[in-house]
Amino acid sequence: MCSKLFLVSIMLKTFIILAVFAATMLLSCSNDIQKVKALTTIDSLPDITIRKIMVKQSELGLITLELTAPQLNSFQGKDPYTEFPKGLKIVFFDSLMRPKSELTANYGISWDNRKLMEAKGNVVMKNFAKAAQLNSEHLTWDENKRKMFTEEFVKITTPDKIITGKSMESDELFDNWTLRHVSGTIYVNEQK
Repeated sequence: MCSKLFLVSIMLKTFIILAVFAATMLLSCSNDIQKVKALTTIDSLPDITIRKIMVKQSELGLITLELTAPQLNSFQGKDPYTEFPKGLKIVFFDSLMRPKSELTANYGISWDNRKLMEAKGNVVMKNFAKAAQLNSEHLTWDENKRKMFTEEFVKITTPDKIITGKSMESDELFDNWTLRHVSGTIYVNEQK
C-alpha cells in the first residue's frame, strides 16, 4: 500500500511538473520568428559602437565639417554603413573656417561605398549667410554629386518668405535650391 501511494505521489508530481511546463510554453510571450532571427543575426550587431563622438574633416589643412553625435554604430560587410541612431549634427565651414551651414536630425545613416548619407526625423538644414532654414522629415546627401535632395514635404524659411513644397534639390551647403510643387507666403514691405 505504501509503495502504491509512493508511485501515485511520483506520478502526480510528474504530472504537475509537465502541466506547469506546458502552461509556461503555451502562455509565454510569442515572438515573430523573423524578428527573433533579425535580432540575433550577426549582421544586425554593429562592429563598432562609439558614444559621444566628434569628427572633424579637413581639406588642405582647413576644417570643412564637424560631425557630433551621441552614438555611432559602424557595420562592416558587403555594403558597409555607419548609423547615428540617436541623431547627429553636422556643421559645414567656409574657406575661412566660419560656420556656413548646419544639419541636424533625429537619425542618420551613411553608406560608405555609395557615398550617400540620409538624415531622417526632424531634419533641419540652416544656411547662416542667407539666414535660410529648411525643415523636412527626410534629406539625402549625395557626396559624389555634392547635392542634397528629398521627395518629402519641405518648408524653407527665409527672412522675407516661407515656402513649402514637396521635393527639393540643393547644393550641399544649401546655397542654391530648387523646390517643386510649391506654395508659400511672401512678405511684402508696403512702406515703399
